[in-house]
Amino acid sequence: MKYSNLLVALVAFFLCVCRGESEMETSLQLQEKFNGAVDLVSSVDKLLADLETRREELQKMRESLDLGEDKSYPTSCLQKNVKHNDTLMVKVPGHGPFPVLCDCELLGLGWTVIQRRRDGLVNFYRDWNDYKTGFGSLGGDFFIGLEKLNWLTKSHPFELYIHMENFQGVKKFAKYDEFLIGDESEGFSLKFLGSFTGTAGDSLTYHKGQKFSTFDRDNDNVKSQNCAQYHIGAWWYDACLNSNLNGQYLNYESPITTISTDVNRYIKWNSFESSKPLKFVQMMIRPKFGCF
Repeated sequence: MKYSNLLVALVAFFLCVCRGESEMETSLQLQEKFNGAVDLVSSVDKLLADLETRREELQKMRESLDLGEDKSYPTSCLQKNVKHNDTLMVKVPGHGPFPVLCDCELLGLGWTVIQRRRDGLVNFYRDWNDYKTGFGSLGGDFFIGLEKLNWLTKSHPFELYIHMENFQGVKKFAKYDEFLIGDESEGFSLKFLGSFTGTAGDSLTYHKGQKFSTFDRDNDNVKSQNCAQYHIGAWWYDACLNSNLNGQYLNYESPITTISTDVNRYIKWNSFESSKPLKFVQMMIRPKFGCF
């Protein structure tokens, strides 16, 4: 018998006893008590269901953690050879396992998504610590975190692919054959960026060698202003930008906007319609062939 059925039976028995003990109570009063009891039973039943769901989630989490057994984790989506878009626990030398999103539909197998912008529901105007650790949900908009980017890209050579789409449905890409992020002592700098290929034009090489900047950590090369504050974003700003993929999500088709489009305070890639914001961006990395 389900918990809810058992509780209903107990409540019914209780009401019968109450009726025998107190003939002064009207049927209306008893009905009100019964309705209240039913609501209570419903709440208890929902709570039990939620607890069971949480128990299952914790069990899955426990199974995915390294509890000291001889359990090996892949170092990337390519090593695991994931054949459909899914989350995966990866582990790089010297660090514990962490979840990543693997994408095999956009450009084939082995790509790890490090940043995604698609609907503007997640705020990307965040402080240094948020960009260090990462934020958002792997099922929606997110940034993987500069710390994890450093761990991944220093473990072996990676390539970078950036998929972009504007509000007119035009899709373009930029690809770099090597991508390396420095550690925090180096300001999570864009330490190395390889050769460019693609249809969107090269708007990232300008930022090569620059430290990462947020509104509370100004590492750009402009003395008179904080590029992250001015452009409402966080990026490897120089003086200031040729791209701003962590800028504010601006719906270009909306008749009402709160962000001025003439100061570049939006998601942009200068060589891909610099005067208009982008609708969709996905940044992905993959170990170079044979390096995993």
